[in-house]
Parts: sequence; C-alpha cells; structure tokens
Amino acid sequence: MTIWSMLEIEPTDELAIIKKAYAKKLKSHHPEDDPEGYQQLREAYDTAVKWARSGQRIASTVPSFVGEDKKEIAEAISKEIEEMVIQAEKVIRVDEAEEEEGEEKAEGATFIPHENEWTLFRPHPIQLDADLQEQPAAIFDRQIRELYADFSRRIKQASWHSLLNEDFMWSIEHRDRLRDKLMLFLDQHRNLPYAVWEALDSFFHFREDKEIFLQRYDNKLVEYILGQVDGSLEMRYECFLLQASLEFDIEHYLNLRRSAQFMLMEDKHTEAGQLLDEANKLFQNDPDLQLMRAKYCLDTADYMEALVCLNQVTTMWPNERDGYLLRGRLLYYLQRYEEAMKDCEYLLQEDAGNRDVQCLILECKIARSQIEEALTQTETNEPKKDEFVHFRYLANKYMLKNKKLYPQRLRISSLVTIGKNIIGPILFYLLVFLKLSWFYILVYTICYFSVSELPPLVNAVFILIILWKIRNICKTAYLFSN
Repeated sequence: MTIWSMLEIEPTDELAIIKKAYAKKLKSHHPEDDPEGYQQLREAYDTAVKWARSGQRIASTVPSFVGEDKKEIAEAISKEIEEMVIQAEKVIRVDEAEEEEGEEKAEGATFIPHENEWTLFRPHPIQLDADLQEQPAAIFDRQIRELYADFSRRIKQASWHSLLNEDFMWSIEHRDRLRDKLMLFLDQHRNLPYAVWEALDSFFHFREDKEIFLQRYDNKLVEYILGQVDGSLEMRYECFLLQASLEFDIEHYLNLRRSAQFMLMEDKHTEAGQLLDEANKLFQNDPDLQLMRAKYCLDTADYMEALVCLNQVTTMWPNERDGYLLRGRLLYYLQRYEEAMKDCEYLLQEDAGNRDVQCLILECKIARSQIEEALTQTETNEPKKDEFVHFRYLANKYMLKNKKLYPQRLRISSLVTIGKNIIGPILFYLLVFLKLSWFYILVYTICYFSVSELPPLVNAVFILIILWKIRNICKTAYLFSN
C-alpha cells in the first residue's frame, strides 16, 4: 500500500492537503485502539511531508510504501537518485575541435553539466525548524500568546488556521498537553470572534468531546467555550476593523463588554449599567454595545435613552436587524405605530416570513383599530404545519376572532374557509368508509336484487357490519383530532 492510498489522497506536494488527510484518518486509526494502523498512518504522513518539503514533484511511482522498514524506504529512494545520476553520466564530454573553421560540438553529443548543476538531480535537504527541537506544548503556548497579543491577527480566522496546521500541532502523543495549554490560556484570554472559536473547535473538538472537557476542566470555562462555539454568546469584531487606529485599551474594553453581557443575562442591572457606561466612554461605534445599552435602558424603563441607542445602531449599521426589531417594539410601546410599522416593512423586505415582525405589524393594526386588515393578514399568512409555533402571533390571531372584543363583519372569505374546514373532512372520511365497506355493500346489493325477499337475519347482520365500520371511522377521526 502506497503512502497516498493510506492517506486516501492523490499524490501532492501541498502540505495542507496532506495534513487534512492525516487528521481525517486519525479518527479511524487511534494509537490506543489501533496501534499498528496508527504506526503505518504516521509513517505515511511523515514520508509524504518530507517529500513535499524537499521540493520534489511527487509522482505516483515514488518508492514509498507504508509498513516497510525505514531503512528499506531510504534505500529505495537512494536507488532512484543513483539511477538518475547514472543516466546523467551518459552525457558525453567532447573536446574542443581543433579545426580551422572554429570550435564545434560533435554531432549527437552534449556537454557534461557543471558541478553546480548536479543539484538538479538530487533532492533538496530537508530543513527542520529550530522550534521543533522544543516541546510542542511550549511552542504552542508561546505562539498562541504572540498571536493573541497582535489584535489585527487575532481576529482573523486564517491566522489561527495557520497556527493549527503547524507540524508540532500534529504530534498525537502531545495532544493532551496541547489541550491543557489551550484551556489554561483561554481561562484568562477569552476575547475571540466566532470564526476563531469555530477554527479551535474543528481542531480540539469542544462539542464532540464535551463530556471529556467537563470532566477535566472548570465547568464554567467549558460552558463559556461551548456558548461561543454554538453562537449563543457571539459578540462581533467587525466594527474594530473599520477604525483607522484603536486609541484605547482594546482588551480592557472587550472585558467590559463581555462582563456586561453576563450581568444582563443574570439581571444584575446595577453592575451592568456601570460596566456599560465605562465601556461607552472608551468606544461608541460598537453595535453590540449599543444594543446592550438599549436593552439595559428598556429594563430600567429609560425608554428615551433606549431609543437614542437604537437610532445610533440603525444609523451606523443599517443591516442590523435586531436594532430595527427592538426599535419597532419600543415605538409600538410608545404608541408611535406608523414609525414602528416602517421598521417592520423594512425588515420584511429581506425576510417576509419572520413571525416576530408579522406579530408586531398585527399588534400595530389592532392598536390602530384596523381590524379588517388585521384579520386579512392572519388569513393570508397562515402558519405552516411544520413551522415553529409563535404563541404571541397565534394569541393575537384568535383574539381578533372574538366578536365581543372586536366587532367584525362576516366576509365571503370567512365563509369559504368555514366550508373548506367542514366539507373536506366529511369527504375524506366518506372515502375511508367506502374503502372499508365496499365488499359488504356489494354482496348485500347482489343478494337484494337476486332474491325476492331477504331474511330479517341477513338485514340485521348487514346493519351491524355497517355500524361497526362507522364506529371504527369515528374512533379514528377522534384519534386524529387529538
């Protein structure tokens, strides 16, 4: 089996492809469960990396075989190189012709290459990084700290992918130490964008190995990491890239923002307000910060300040949908219904089926006594059977149909809907009845027309059969309705 068939890839000198294939195969050849398979996989990986780094264009005929002794592999490679050199020595050296016409090359011959040109026939020596002489965990700890300290590189997913693809990261025997170093680091350095958490999860498998992490590390830290990976605690970093320079302590600001997020989640409004005020003094052009300030003001009934924050969010970040929805809800509460509906109409341009937005429009129409329009909306935007139930929307919908609360005229569309709801089930169960009873009806009909008078017992049996089928259908209808 060649190294490429072991790695299940085509011959290549791209290190990224080789490493990705190695990581994929590790799942089926774990050193503890399959030590022999892991040994072969590791040999294939090491050999492929060496050839890729040597600068050779690898062909499928490269004499590198998994499971062979390393000495035999080296001898096979040396033999191939020797054959290449022998082929080159067949080049004929021709002395200079001492003829009157001048120096000419003998026909069919070429010069022996200069000694420096022999390097074309030899593989380049493999250069090992000086860092590889250190322990992988120590290298990882140093590099991750350097990367985190450079904010412009820290928030780029590519920078982390580059670090995670380094050779020392693929040492399976050091995997636990690398994980320990990462968790120790993340305990004090948690300000990373969602894309970076995704990259770390793809390598260290936070979600897949959740139970292992919970057993070995602080549970609060693990829950925080899982919240970042699944996006429930996501905080954005794009706003910082738009600044020419960050003339404030960015790490202190991010710590304030993160702490304020948790204070709001725990309903600790006093602490949250202090953190938000301090963060706002440092930097104002952060949509996440302004949204948190708006929510804090809403919780503390400071509605006008909340409106100021939301206006700032929608002005700076026109695509911020949460800002528009929150502002629409606030405007509805302030009885500014037309302005609230404008925000809703803007949101529906991109997501016409958003139930939160439709519910807010419905409430605005009810508040403005537009009952007929509201009823029409509920009929044209019926929820699908597999759609998540939006209880507030349904509550408004059924409340509208209460004639004691909202007087309404009987409309043709309502009669059509009622007719469909009644006639449809009747036809369905009639077909079911005929499917179950057609044989008995057919036999009774033949007997009825072929005999002048049927015995009373036959009529009684037929009636009992029909009643039994009707009972079964009614029972089925009841089960479906519940």
